[in-house]
Amino acid sequence: MRSTRILRRFRKAAPAVASALVLLAVDPGSALAASGSYTFITPAGQGLRVDNPPSDTCLPLTGGAVRFSNDTTDTAFLYGDSSCAGGWALVGGGATWDAPTGVQALAVRLGSTTAAGPQEGARP
Repeated sequence: MRSTRILRRFRKAAPAVASALVLLAVDPGSALAASGSYTFITPAGQGLRVDNPPSDTCLPLTGGAVRFSNDTTDTAFLYGDSSCAGGWALVGGGATWDAPTGVQALAVRLGSTTAAGPQEGARP
């Protein structure tokens, strides 16, 4: 009798558990963050640091960046506009980028090169 009750409870819970597992398998990276931090220097010389930034999200570089250091586990994609349109420069984990004279990055997206796809005008 007791085993019958347990079996009924299991049958009722099984669809909910299965649905949760399917959602995890289908969308495992929706809230992933890059481990580590990035720092950037604005044209005014102010240094800013962001810890464990979200992956695959366009993040503004407030004030612009003339120097960008990527100490995360992801590749950083730098952009010349704040909406992350058109690729501009790639900064691998552990690398630093220095802007050419008169240029600044206005946004960054961290992620894999596969997720980014080809970027028009990108420079390594």
